[in-house]
Amino acid sequence: MDRASAIRLLVALSVFTIPSLARAGEVEYPQLIHTRYEAPDPKLGGQFVVWSEREKIFYGLDPRLFPAALYVDITQVTPTAGSVTLTFVEVRTINGQTSDYLHLTGNVRFRVSGMTLKASNFPLGGAMTP
Repeated sequence: MDRASAIRLLVALSVFTIPSLARAGEVEYPQLIHTRYEAPDPKLGGQFVVWSEREKIFYGLDPRLFPAALYVDITQVTPTAGSVTLTFVEVRTINGQTSDYLHLTGNVRFRVSGMTLKASNFPLGGAMTP
């Protein structure tokens, strides 16, 4: 057997053996995702926008109407497979003594700017780790 045939044989065998090694594990529930964003400058704060279904909630867009956020603490819980995701958001504004708490269900999206990711339970090596 020449070298080219041996390489083709190895490639053909690897096609059949690699998929069996890369099996996905069972997903465990409840799923819990926790992230925390903080503003680098506590006097300026950062911007945070939440989209939930048809509603938008702003922080930091206009200082008079929507004060900037000092930190945002987000916890998302999926209790069981196929269930609705529960989202709990704590937002502390730069001029507030107490936090605002948002309790949301369903599809929730976020946009964060002017803040840095300080804590996350995402696996290391991803783009969502501090």
